[in-house]
Amino acid sequence: MYKVNKVVNHPCIIQVRDVKREKMEIVKNMALKRNAEIEDSKNGLDIYFEDVNEARKFISKLRKSMRFKIKMSTKYAGLRGSRVRVLFVYSLRGC
Repeated sequence: MYKVNKVVNHPCIIQVRDVKREKMEIVKNMALKRNAEIEDSKNGLDIYFEDVNEARKFISKLRKSMRFKIKMSTKYAGLRGSRVRVLFVYSLRGC
């Protein structure tokens, strides 16, 4: 019997802070192309992805057009079946 590895989608939040207004519009447009949900916060944007791999690709593309510092953290998000779900939080701060 062969064991099949399932790809588990983990939710992810990207918090964009301290970025100029013109560049914020670029970030919004790039996120909308990737079917992400965007929420305005008082200091910037919160971008929600259903899959952490899609969020990492988004950050990689974004990195080519602007400079920022990246911090990553994880939070426990509960169980789905017998698997642990983790929420990934990326904080991007403009330089």
